[in-house]
Amino acid sequence: MGAVEHVVVTGLMGAGKTTVGQRLAARLGWAWRDSDADIETATGSTVRELRDREGTEAMHARESAQLLDALAAPVPSVVSAAASVIDDPAARVAMTAPGVVVIWLHARPDVLAERFESADGHRPAYGDSPASFLADQAARREPLLGAIGAHVIDADGSDPDEVVARALRALG
Repeated sequence: MGAVEHVVVTGLMGAGKTTVGQRLAARLGWAWRDSDADIETATGSTVRELRDREGTEAMHARESAQLLDALAAPVPSVVSAAASVIDDPAARVAMTAPGVVVIWLHARPDVLAERFESADGHRPAYGDSPASFLADQAARREPLLGAIGAHVIDADGSDPDEVVARALRALG
């Protein structure tokens, strides 16, 4: 696989991207980037506010741009990236570059919906049934994982430190 320079931690909303990404970066001694935090710093608005004001497509374009910027950085990093990046062809190409490893945190839609519904409101809301929305997202996005060589790690009911340990094993 060669030397790893960037690890992209992604998955559907509520999968644990932020927690796992922060802890993985700390374990590796690397910089950590988070799409929500970077976008909020750049715009002064949360991704939920941006989605409400500019629309979902514009928000997803910002999320892809954040990932491309993070992967262009010259220092090794762990990037907690929005799941929408898997939909963008340019982001998928970037995630297959030498030195980039992708970790997809998988959890069942009902588990994600529980986490989603108890969130602090920073995540965009989509419809009356988060579990149905998340199941649709998984059905559309997870088939793309093979094309980018993502390591899929089950995050259902797992302690974040165990998920980090699995991610470290995936990095070899």
